[in-house]
Amino acid sequence: MLEKGFSVPALLLPALPQKISWFPLPPGWFVLGGVLLLVLLVYLLFRFARWRRNLWRREAQAALQQPHSADSWLELIKRILLMHQARSHISHTLSPQQLLQQVEIDNDLRQQLSDKYCQPDNQLDPVQNARLQSQLNTWLEKLPYV
Repeated sequence: MLEKGFSVPALLLPALPQKISWFPLPPGWFVLGGVLLLVLLVYLLFRFARWRRNLWRREAQAALQQPHSADSWLELIKRILLMHQARSHISHTLSPQQLLQQVEIDNDLRQQLSDKYCQPDNQLDPVQNARLQSQLNTWLEKLPYV
């Protein structure tokens, strides 16, 4: 076939296209990078806001681990309730019984806290303290996120 005058192109060194440049990137990569950066920033902003909103819950769980008197238990319960209800509603509770009606604890613990409130001997015994800690911890976990 070559005898009749056909020529064979140079196949040893074929003509290749030029190398594709990775720098500078096309504008589409900058737009995509900007959008991804913006989405990441918004996500981190929401996570930080949620972390800040739940700071009271972490502080309350840390405070639950310490022994308290009846007065300080009621103060802690009131501080937790203030996160979920209006201050005007909580401030209208005149007695510890009214305040403790909103908390899921046993009636005997509710009665003990009410009786020992503002008394000289307002310490709960360790068994009652442990029961109250566990019940308040359960109540605290059931509260909705604010």
